[in-house]
Amino acid sequence: MTPPIDFFQEIIETSIPMAHKQSGKTLPLVIIGVVALAAGVVLYSLLNDRTAADGSTADSAATAAETEQLASLQETLNTTLALPVGFKTVNDFELLDAKGDTITQAVLDDKWSLMFFGYTHCPDVCPITLQIMKNMVAKLESQGLEAPQIIFVTVDPVRDTAEVMEQYIAYFNEDFIGITGDQNKIHDMTRQLGIVASFTANKEDPDNYIVDHSASLLLVDPQRRLRAKVSPPLELDNIISDYLNVTSSPS
Repeated sequence: MTPPIDFFQEIIETSIPMAHKQSGKTLPLVIIGVVALAAGVVLYSLLNDRTAADGSTADSAATAAETEQLASLQETLNTTLALPVGFKTVNDFELLDAKGDTITQAVLDDKWSLMFFGYTHCPDVCPITLQIMKNMVAKLESQGLEAPQIIFVTVDPVRDTAEVMEQYIAYFNEDFIGITGDQNKIHDMTRQLGIVASFTANKEDPDNYIVDHSASLLLVDPQRRLRAKVSPPLELDNIISDYLNVTSSPS
């Protein structure tokens, strides 16, 4: 038995750094999130032990082992927040890929994925992050290690049509998967995964609006379970180390 989903929900949704905000505020948010998770694991374990007096020793032992395992994994990570295996599974969806074809949740099956939410008009964070992802995949493959598939989901599908997404992604890596489609369906996905996007109008140039969005990466396992959130600052070696530690941990 894993800790209840809502026990960790607030930790995730309140510790997501936003792109285009002051970068000096990012690291404290990461630290707060990690500390909060560690404290939550300990608190949950203590509460569970106290309520185990009814004789449910098997459940108590299983929970204690899982919380200890999660805490041990967290100690090995740099800027990544490890999540309980049962925390959240990506909901079913039906959107469009960068070629305009239908894409569903099946794209996540049977492989590890790193999901990043942004938009092609992003002035800084998105191109920098995708370049890091390009370098990550190249470095892992050069070492004979399996890299995750990279999935870039637009939070601005009005401007980011399939054609625009295809051209943008090809600049980094043609194997990256781009997702666009109906605005409401995109919103459903971001809301379910705790991704935030805030639109700022540009009165002088209405078509050139800015979108502040979550700058973290979501690591999803081959069963579509959200297993970790990688927070800025995004440094190549740290991301690779955290990815390998999470993917090699028992599930």
